[in-house]
Amino acid sequence: MDDFARLDGQRVWVMAKGYHPDEGGMQTYAEGVADAYAASGAAVTIFTQTSAGPRDFTAGAVRVIDIGPGGGAGVPVRFWRAMRQELRVTGAPLFTHGTTWRTSVLPMVLRLPYVTTFHGREFMYARGAMLALMRLVARRAQRCFAVSHYSAHKLMGRLAPLAIVPLVAWNGLSAWNRPERSPQNENQAPLIASLCRLEPRKNIIACVRACAVLRDKGYDFRYLIAGRGPDLEEIRTAVESYGLEDSVEVAGFVSAERAAQLYADADIFLHPQVAADDGRDFEGFGIAIGDAMAAGAAVIVGEQGGAKELVVEGISGLIVDGSDNDAIVHALERLLTDKQSSQKMGEAGQRRAHEYFTWQRHIAVILSAIDLKD
Repeated sequence: MDDFARLDGQRVWVMAKGYHPDEGGMQTYAEGVADAYAASGAAVTIFTQTSAGPRDFTAGAVRVIDIGPGGGAGVPVRFWRAMRQELRVTGAPLFTHGTTWRTSVLPMVLRLPYVTTFHGREFMYARGAMLALMRLVARRAQRCFAVSHYSAHKLMGRLAPLAIVPLVAWNGLSAWNRPERSPQNENQAPLIASLCRLEPRKNIIACVRACAVLRDKGYDFRYLIAGRGPDLEEIRTAVESYGLEDSVEVAGFVSAERAAQLYADADIFLHPQVAADDGRDFEGFGIAIGDAMAAGAAVIVGEQGGAKELVVEGISGLIVDGSDNDAIVHALERLLTDKQSSQKMGEAGQRRAHEYFTWQRHIAVILSAIDLKD
């Protein structure tokens, strides 16, 4: 799968919702695919909007045109002007990669060849005219791609009556330097970790409840929760109400360097996500889970959403019903009481992550499915 067409000298545009230094899954996705196209020999330009702009700079082998912060009707106008200017200077790209369906609207209007990636919740909430526009974007794309089979199934329901079957291309992993496990970690209680945006579908409150049960059963562990989001204060309150301050740390936002070390040090990565808002808000893939697997942590994931596709049940991780608190407790007990089994799952997950979850494989699916004639 890693053998794919070279794009030597060809221009590829990436339309991105965000980019460094802003954080989030969409930013990670944009950086990952852009770098992979550049590694294939393409001349890559990203059109994006961040809090650090406006700016025009080079990041590695990728040129970034950042229109800067702001909202409202002026945003698409600024993108339009930047794209028109680039067309005048360099000409049309071989194709444009819209990292979401909304970022594909302008390439469609400009009659540029484009592909579109659909992730998860971003395509579940369109209604009326916006749903019609999303269907038009999908129908005119060279191909549509989903980041998991779960997302693809959900998307086909949203695009009906159009007979569009998206191809599935699993995501790659974060572009972090992966440190060694901290030596002092070996003499401490097992470390459970969660790193995510703290929102209802991540189900971290249930993780705290499960830890309270484990504490009452006499288990020795540490649990570190990293990230920020609307559930942050509720999670902190839950930790205090259960009296878990000695074993559970709510770290809030952590830097990329600390996140990478957290993955390396974690014995168990806990991500028992659920589908929220009547199934409209779900995990399309779960790059953080793949990052934890790549570092060798044994992972526990929820059965709702695309994240369960990262794991081979019982071999490279455990899959649980995130709405069943007992199921989370039992999964944690299994890994805490059988260190050898937990280590084997971590090793199997690490092999799986490095083999299947790469940006090179991701764009290989894309490049093998579209017409690359100039």
